[in-house]
Amino acid sequence: MTGRHSLPIVLGAALLAGIATARAAKPDLDYQRLGVSLAQLAADPTLGGFAQGEQARARDALQRLRDADRKTRPHALFLAEKLIDLAVTAAQIEDAQRKVVLLEREHDRILLEASRRDAEAVRAELERQRLQNLAAAEEAARLQAQGEEAAQQAEQARKEAEQAHKLARAQARAAALARKEASLAEAAVAAMQGNLDNLKAESGANGRQMTLGADIFAADGTSLRPEAKRHLGRVIEFVQAEPAKRIRIEGHADAGGSKTLARKRADAVRAALIAAGVDAGRISTSGNGGRHDGGVVVSLVGG
Repeated sequence: MTGRHSLPIVLGAALLAGIATARAAKPDLDYQRLGVSLAQLAADPTLGGFAQGEQARARDALQRLRDADRKTRPHALFLAEKLIDLAVTAAQIEDAQRKVVLLEREHDRILLEASRRDAEAVRAELERQRLQNLAAAEEAARLQAQGEEAAQQAEQARKEAEQAHKLARAQARAAALARKEASLAEAAVAAMQGNLDNLKAESGANGRQMTLGADIFAADGTSLRPEAKRHLGRVIEFVQAEPAKRIRIEGHADAGGSKTLARKRADAVRAALIAAGVDAGRISTSGNGGRHDGGVVVSLVGG
């Protein structure tokens, strides 16, 4: 279990303990009902790690409800109910947005793989046609050497022309598929650059943070793409805006990946920030094993 999901579970357990204490003192059905709802959200393995800011505000509202007197209690109850509903809705929206991003990445990957398979099939067909053309040419030379009739030579010439035509079509198809593959690769890079250029800071368990997707890494999975290095401006502005705070970089591997891979990803981002002028003494890195998107989280802490 990652640190992102363990914190909500601990908070949920603490909230349930507070509810039990309140029940022992004097039953408060509204407080107990809302506390259970908030604890269930915090402990939810899918939604618990999202909307941390909204969950914190809902916990504060629940605390104020517990401490409210008879005069302020109706207003405190109304706020607690609305803020808990808001936390649930915000978590569901963040989860849905994450799933949409994953589906879009998977769609792009499938298209690129299909294009590569088609290109390989065309290359194989091209080689087969070439060998057939070579065999036909050798047969024509043999027939000519044996003094075959002109009709046989004409027929062989027709076959050679047909083979040449097939070869030309196969070459044209291979070129078209190569262009398509290059176009898909360029689109994936453009999408990655657009995501980096539009990064926004968000509230996380450790403070303000930015999340970089796994698509910023090259084929080896650990080094940054050159295109990604040129589009880290939003991240650099984010960490340089508060120079008194420390920078925590948490790397994550794709599902099934190791902490070593995750740490190397974090170190790659650290090196890029240092190269851009960020003080190396502010930065710490860690690798936290597998996560669905295999990205990197850059957080500002302390200060």
